[in-house]
Amino acid sequence: MKHQWQIQRTVKEISEAQKRWDRAYLLILEITQSVEQSQTKPTMEMNHASSDVCPRIDPTPGTSANH
Repeated sequence: MKHQWQIQRTVKEISEAQKRWDRAYLLILEITQSVEQSQTKPTMEMNHASSDVCPRIDPTPGTSANH
């Protein structure tokens, strides 16, 4: 025997829903502002074109390097 399902939808007002929405909206604005500031902040670049390149930190490993 098949059942006949009946779905009812009701709206229930929650007293702190507006506060939650406002808090979420302000958080989104804060995140957006921090992303915009980080993208517009000038970065200081340094030129290392004439620097020597070092292949490793310790060029001569000790006898206990593989222990």
